Amino acid sequence: MNQNLNLPFPINGVVFAWAMTSSGKNHEIPLFEIAEALNNPDISIWLHLNLSNSQVQRWLKNTNLVPERVVEMIDEGVTRSRLERIENLDDCLLMVMNDFHQEFGEKDGDSSLGTLWAILTPRLMISLRNNPLRTTDKLRSDLKNGQLNPCSAIELFHELIDLRAEYLRTLLMRLSETMDDLEEILLKGKELPEHEYLGRIRIQCSRLRRQFSPELIALHRLQKRLPYWFSDEDKYRLNDDLDLLSYLVQEISNLYDRAKVLQDEQSAHVAEFNARNLQVLSVMTVIFLPMTLLTGIMGMNMEDLPGLKESFYIVMTLMASAGAAVYIALKVRKII
Repeated sequence: MNQNLNLPFPINGVVFAWAMTSSGKNHEIPLFEIAEALNNPDISIWLHLNLSNSQVQRWLKNTNLVPERVVEMIDEGVTRSRLERIENLDDCLLMVMNDFHQEFGEKDGDSSLGTLWAILTPRLMISLRNNPLRTTDKLRSDLKNGQLNPCSAIELFHELIDLRAEYLRTLLMRLSETMDDLEEILLKGKELPEHEYLGRIRIQCSRLRRQFSPELIALHRLQKRLPYWFSDEDKYRLNDDLDLLSYLVQEISNLYDRAKVLQDEQSAHVAEFNARNLQVLSVMTVIFLPMTLLTGIMGMNMEDLPGLKESFYIVMTLMASAGAAVYIALKVRKII
């Protein structure tokens, strides 16, 4: 695979470059040696590029290292997960994946998602992103610290999948523990949590499920049409990745259902609380109704009003008739 020598390599847009050998002697590639390393058939390379860099955007449209299909999807803003083969460029694997944004200065980070575009060949992986992403940054850190020592680009791809799945599992464990605490609060009848809090958890689970479910389908499709350079071990690891992602997507659905049940339970507690308050108000109304009626009747001074002298019984009859008419109307409408 030769790079187009007429096009300068976008050094300013490189986030990270790593060289891998079959002997395990891996190292970071200096920026000004990347172009030369790409022409070395004895090493595998990971290039991580900043897609928001204008030099990278121009380079993508002219280089022969990236298929036109990838450039088209980036220009179209395709963010839906997919994994598919592209027969040219040594039967490369095209990937559009979801990854978590890297929130610097926060220990737990955020669960908002960004898009990672990548291509994978037997000796080259090129990944592109607009904003810092947690998994690629963690992979970069582990490589530099010697915690990972992949021998090929395909092995690096599996490590990328595993790291992202590990963070997703950690995120789901935190959400599950939060749900356990909320369930305990409701069961003990303590102060209810804010309704919006459960709503945010449901929205978060819904977004995670919407983003990772298509990737699960994409992995199933990829299994049926793997690139020729996938070894048996790579196929086994891909099956493990598929099983793990299936489990995590199911966990997301379970958390969503738990949040929905808790919201319904919370609504029932609120309705019961309101019903008790209305019952108290109703009892107080019934208690004071005779007093209100008597004070109203005794407060009528009909003797001083023209035409109403000695008409007390007439007024009482009119009041009783009006009350009976309202009662009959409520009965007819089946309100009482």
